[in-house]
Amino acid sequence: MKHIRLLLLFSLAFLGRAAFANHLVGGEFQISYQSNFTYRIQLNVYGDAAGLSGPQGNEDQFVDVATFNKQTNLLVEAFRLPISATFFVPYVNLQCKNASIQTKVLQYQIDKYLSPALYNDPNGYYISWDRCCRNGGIANISNPNQAGFVFYAEFPPVAQNAAAFVNSSPVLPPMPPDILCVRELYQYSLQATDADGDRLVYELSEPMYGTSDQQAPILTVPNSAPYRPVIWQPGYSLTNMIPGTPALNINASTGLLSVRPQNAGLYVFAITVSEFRNNVKIGEVRRDIQVKVTPCQSNQKPTLSLREPGATQDYKEGDTLIVTDATDYCYPFSFSDANPGQTISLEVVPVNFAQKPIITPVSGTIAQAGQVINGQICWADCNVNSPNTLYKVNLIARDNACGNVGIDTLQLTYLVVPKPNARPVIVAQNLVNNVGVAGVGSTLNFNLLSTDADQDELAVTMEGIGFNAAALGMSLTPLTGKGEVRSIFSWTPACEQFLDKTEYDLRFKVKDNSCFTDHIDTVLVKVRVAENPDLTEYLPSNIFTPNNDGFNDSFVMPTLPKDKCNDVFQHIRIFSRWGHLVYDSKDRNFAWNGKDVSDGVYYYRVKFQKKTYKGYVTIVR
Repeated sequence: MKHIRLLLLFSLAFLGRAAFANHLVGGEFQISYQSNFTYRIQLNVYGDAAGLSGPQGNEDQFVDVATFNKQTNLLVEAFRLPISATFFVPYVNLQCKNASIQTKVLQYQIDKYLSPALYNDPNGYYISWDRCCRNGGIANISNPNQAGFVFYAEFPPVAQNAAAFVNSSPVLPPMPPDILCVRELYQYSLQATDADGDRLVYELSEPMYGTSDQQAPILTVPNSAPYRPVIWQPGYSLTNMIPGTPALNINASTGLLSVRPQNAGLYVFAITVSEFRNNVKIGEVRRDIQVKVTPCQSNQKPTLSLREPGATQDYKEGDTLIVTDATDYCYPFSFSDANPGQTISLEVVPVNFAQKPIITPVSGTIAQAGQVINGQICWADCNVNSPNTLYKVNLIARDNACGNVGIDTLQLTYLVVPKPNARPVIVAQNLVNNVGVAGVGSTLNFNLLSTDADQDELAVTMEGIGFNAAALGMSLTPLTGKGEVRSIFSWTPACEQFLDKTEYDLRFKVKDNSCFTDHIDTVLVKVRVAENPDLTEYLPSNIFTPNNDGFNDSFVMPTLPKDKCNDVFQHIRIFSRWGHLVYDSKDRNFAWNGKDVSDGVYYYRVKFQKKTYKGYVTIVR
């Protein structure tokens, strides 16, 4: 299922119940492809829980949205989304939880057919909904309580060049309800994901005024673009929506949002994420964001320390840890915080490689000031690209203070000494010079013995060289075990395999579960396919007496040579002494009773594909 998630507006923080009564604080569209041009269109509307209740609130039972042609701004369709669900936004940081501040989400949804006959303009379309009003306490724009929201996003045509045009808009991560602190750096990644792999570009943009207001807060049909940008209060602008050092900015490539705000207050700003395919812009996601900046209480950051076993001093950045089997590839560390009641989260981030150690625990709550919690950081025994390379990781401790989050980072430099490990060994048993002979229609069995001196887990595989062993019916079991695996090879070849070729080369491989990529051993086995020898002596009778006495009444050949893959019985023909054909059969289990012929000597010819057997038989009654 294709998902087009159009994330438009999300509130980060709120001033209080009274200030936000009857005010919306954000929302988002989601458009998900179902099948055959049918899409699930959903709108999430965020608002103050106190204002989203009762007849005077904003808890609408449906919303009227509209789509427009992006080039002409002409209305394409207007339709209604009924309410389908409601829920509250959970707090990310419980330290910031305030019983008087709650955010409620109203979900509106329908499944709608977007006709390719309507949505095929290569310039694309936009969807919008207009609803009043913004919060009156916003500091950086004029007349915010008269400013309606425009919920807006652009999307490409659903059909182009007589074919479906499949696209998922970028999916932005939800903004946590963080409270920003005056003169404290705040960073948050708004890096989106795109299911189609389109190139994404991030930029700040101006929030838009709707045409709704307090006198007409709901529009039956939203108005088309162009929409007015907000009017900035003196000192604010697109490049200075939240003043600071630095002022609010976003990285165009990564979506990293950064600001060190200089003044307290409630601010609104917007971002746009544009998506490009083959260097052509095909859509954009717009999101208005409300943030609260406040003077934060002093918060002491957590502290991290690590001490090698037997050492008298803590590890200092720049020293090298030798990670060996002697320490079980682990080192103890500890963390603490002077602020009781806070939860410390731990993270390890590789600096110059991809893999990372494992830390336990990943978090801990400080019950009393200065409490020390012990942990452990462990490396894989040989999870390195080179045993001579120094690797670096950042061990990070982060508290959950509301606003001014405290962080301590300890960079570890280490060298991993791989654990000694013997290679596994595999040998073929019950064979001479690793050659096995399989008779057609008979089963060949032999053993593969795999052993490992370190008692590692072993995995055994079989590979046909130039052919698919399993497809020919070859089997090998078992394939796994610890320290020792006795595998049995089994195969019953058919004539098809004999006629294809008479020798099959197999490679058997064993690998242990260590991280050494070269810890394997192989053995080559040649299997030869041969016809089973016919041990029955061919001694046909030369006389029979068809006198109905129940003894020797028919001429048969029970010792006739067995069929071979390439030499199969064809027929038997019997002739009189004058060369007249008197009997003909294609059944190798024939029985000639001599009916309608006189006593005497008759000559037979038994025809196989390659051989012919001749002789005579006498009838005596």
